[in-house]
Amino acid sequence: MNNKMKRLVRNIGIFAIGNLGSKVIGFLLIAIFTRYLTTTQFGYVDLITTTVNMLLPIIALSIADAVFRFVMDDDANDQMIFSTGVSFTLLMSLIVFLIAFPILKLFDVHYAGLVLLYLAASLVQILFQNFVRGIGYVRLFAINGLVSALVLAGCGIWQVVYLRNGITGYLNALIIATIFSVLFIGFIAKLWTFFRISANNRQLLKAMLQYSIPLIPNAFLWFFTNDASRYFIVGFVGLAANGLYAVATKLPTIINVFYTIFSQAWQISAVEEYRKNRHSRFFSDVFSADVGLSVILIGAILIILRPIMTIFVASEYFDAWKIVPALLLASFFSNLASFLGTIYLATKETKGIMMTTVYGMIVNLLLNVILIPLFGIQGAGIGAAIGFAFVMYIRLRDIRKFVDLHVNWRQLWFSLLILFSIVWMQFIFTMGSPFLYVLVVSLESILVWINRKALKKIN
Repeated sequence: MNNKMKRLVRNIGIFAIGNLGSKVIGFLLIAIFTRYLTTTQFGYVDLITTTVNMLLPIIALSIADAVFRFVMDDDANDQMIFSTGVSFTLLMSLIVFLIAFPILKLFDVHYAGLVLLYLAASLVQILFQNFVRGIGYVRLFAINGLVSALVLAGCGIWQVVYLRNGITGYLNALIIATIFSVLFIGFIAKLWTFFRISANNRQLLKAMLQYSIPLIPNAFLWFFTNDASRYFIVGFVGLAANGLYAVATKLPTIINVFYTIFSQAWQISAVEEYRKNRHSRFFSDVFSADVGLSVILIGAILIILRPIMTIFVASEYFDAWKIVPALLLASFFSNLASFLGTIYLATKETKGIMMTTVYGMIVNLLLNVILIPLFGIQGAGIGAAIGFAFVMYIRLRDIRKFVDLHVNWRQLWFSLLILFSIVWMQFIFTMGSPFLYVLVVSLESILVWINRKALKKIN
């Protein structure tokens, strides 16, 4: 294993500590909260958190992404970049709060204050996380994820289970955990030493915004491609159906957890490698390994899908398993598209990442309008999978003008064929059938064999 692959693997290991721990905790919380929140309440909470995640890049103009990328330059002035980013984020948060709060209260919008407070705290949290990751504090970044998840678990159980505060309790727990995360990062990294009012620089802010502003429509459009289906589900099927869909999306987050771990390390390696040698096989090798690890993990999840749903969710949520296979495929293509998107970030050609997402958004929205009325929430998963596959394909064609990236199409197509076979068997055989498990385990073994060469690249 060469040095750059060793560095990537080492960073993946560090990020895994925080991400895996926090997501395991989050997964266990779903098992608890679904027993104390109705499907309608859970659907409402999911809609709130989805909307906040949609607004995050818009409010602060994705300045946190610029902070991460700019502090990685060799001649970066960390103090100036951090001070400019923080000042801009706080200013935008204040402006939005002063404008939005009176309007939301005028229309008697529920939980207006809590939602805006959660939004503001999340903006600062994201900026702090990006800064410490960019300056090399990867261990702190990882540990923070685990610590904030533990705080969320404690507050969530206290608010939702013991106090029975429902939606309000869930939001209170999110806010407390986010604020604690901000304080934890700030104290451990001594971020006050990086902040000076006098270090704010208008020219730097202009350059950062030139980089980050094209990412705003990209993040917003990525939301539409990824999460707008929830609004279609609520409109066509109802809040209870969105509650089922929200639970179904939690299992694919296992894939997203592993990709998030990988992505946080990959962004660092991609920037470093692009600066040194954009024509190396490094990009192709990592992409091939990404495909291999993802399909093997998806196959494993499909094998144990129904038993997991029986154990971890209340009985009224069990039918959500039928939506999971399509969402797993959507997650797979989404992560590959994000992998390719990182190359745009490394090159600072952020307009390309925006345009490719526009095409995917259009495809996804059209499919939502067509498929959800026909197939219900199942149509949302199918539409998401096709939309992300389309984005992945057009990015593959476009990024070749920046780097040399070769795709092992035989590996990809055979892997997808095996996954489709496992899904098909899950639907035609009853749960617990010995014949079913012999077949799907055999297919999973074939999946590992198909991807063996890709996995050797990271050994």
